[in-house]
Amino acid sequence: MKRPIFLKIFSGFLVVTILLASLILLAFYNVIQTHYLRFTEQKLERIGIPLRQVIAPLLLGKDAASLNSMARDYGPRLDLRITVIDPSGTVLADSERDPATLENHLQRPEVKGALEAAASSAIRYSKTLDEDLLYVALPVEDRGRIIGVLRLSMSLKHISDLNKALLVRLVVLSAVIILVSLVLAAIFSHLLATPIRALSKAASRIAGGDFSARVSPSTTDEIQDLSNGFNTMAGKLEQSFSELSSRKEELEGILASITGPLFVLDAQGRVTLSNAAARRVIATETASGRYYWELIRSARLNELMGEATKGTASGEVEFAGLTYLCSITPLASRQGNVMLLHDITQMKELERIKQDLAVNVSHELRTPLTAIKGFTETLMEEASEGQAEYLRIILRHTERLIAMVNDLLVLSEMEETARIDRERVDLQDILSSVLVVYEPRIRAKGIDLVVDCPHLEISADAFRLEQLLTNLVDNALKYTDKGAIRIRAGITGGMVTIEVQDTGPGIPREHLSRIFERFYVADKSRSRSMGGTGLGLSIAKHIATLHGGRIEVMSTPYQGTTFSVILPVGP
Repeated sequence: MKRPIFLKIFSGFLVVTILLASLILLAFYNVIQTHYLRFTEQKLERIGIPLRQVIAPLLLGKDAASLNSMARDYGPRLDLRITVIDPSGTVLADSERDPATLENHLQRPEVKGALEAAASSAIRYSKTLDEDLLYVALPVEDRGRIIGVLRLSMSLKHISDLNKALLVRLVVLSAVIILVSLVLAAIFSHLLATPIRALSKAASRIAGGDFSARVSPSTTDEIQDLSNGFNTMAGKLEQSFSELSSRKEELEGILASITGPLFVLDAQGRVTLSNAAARRVIATETASGRYYWELIRSARLNELMGEATKGTASGEVEFAGLTYLCSITPLASRQGNVMLLHDITQMKELERIKQDLAVNVSHELRTPLTAIKGFTETLMEEASEGQAEYLRIILRHTERLIAMVNDLLVLSEMEETARIDRERVDLQDILSSVLVVYEPRIRAKGIDLVVDCPHLEISADAFRLEQLLTNLVDNALKYTDKGAIRIRAGITGGMVTIEVQDTGPGIPREHLSRIFERFYVADKSRSRSMGGTGLGLSIAKHIATLHGGRIEVMSTPYQGTTFSVILPVGP
């Protein structure tokens, strides 16, 4: 059960007030009682001092009758009990009892103290009078010798009555003090609890979403500082919530405007946010909180998620009979990923149709082109000199078309199978077999050939690797009229790098991003004159990709071009 803060503060003041009042009451009572007893002892001592002078001669004369008469005479007048005792403890005189009936008093504490030459006192219950008595004993001396003890005693009944009356007054006074203290405590508790209750109510309103709640400062102390701080905090929360709401609306608008499926995943792969397109793809409205592999079952997607741990990953993913281009980008906090899907099914279908068209057309063209070439060569044997020139032109262009068709078929075959036959090959042997074909042409052009390729064993498809190097060397030879062609190879970090460098005219920067496209030629006039098909670099790039590698190009106009092929050493 919740206890109000007012009750807690008031209870604390109540306990403290009662404890202090009780302690003060006990302290005052004990101090007053002790003081009054001490005062009574001193009074009895002052009375006994002159009496000692009176009884001293009677003790020396051993006049017991006179001692007893004197005790009975002074006792009633002083309202005291007077007892005279000799050094052996025998009672010689008593103002209230017959000394002969009284027992020996040597063991009485006050008597023992007096016999030691010092005034002594004691409070003891008297069986004779059936009440507590205060005893004060004084030694009676003669020439430094103790000749007896004078004991004075009085009832403590009047002191008890006085203490009771005093206790009643102290209790009443304490009650008044407690009552006044509690009234003041109630007022103070109310003053302290009121602003705290106001803060609590305002905090509850803010927790409920009402950020307009404010607290009016009612004091000029630390609570005012607390109220001002609370109001400042509430203002900043209201502003932050407004900004967050605006950002949320913007984010929802952005997500709604994205036509492709989008998922936001946490570090464990659970969906935390998705757009309408994503929910349509997975055919459910309850994507949040579920793991992505429950919604999209794809082994390739799992591979991409693994790659995304190192950075942005992208690739094609197939599910539900469709093909998507999937891009996975880690969040800045590295506590999740953003997965965006783009439907490329129609694009892939168009690409397949284009490939089929290219293959079909290439197959269809091979037969007539071969026939044209054959008949042209036959005609050249019987033609005159003027006719032979025209036939040579026809033959050159026919051969170019045949080369183009062959390259198209090679490229289509690689794209269709997407498979290579790996084996352990020596890179130096592969390069040597390629250069054997081109060395005569290189010497004919008068350019230098520099080769730096040690024996390097790698896992690769020997036929495809030879095709790749053939295309790069052929490309370098076509565009180099003077200078040199340099070929270097080396292994670094589990990857083999093959560089083919020429000193040709170079490639303008605006063409570098497109030179690996099919039929793209940076210098169309030069390529046409040399019989290029525009497919060599596309084939080289595709072979490098099939091996799990890549091909890069660096070029400076009028200084040359360097193609770098980076391939994994192992499978």
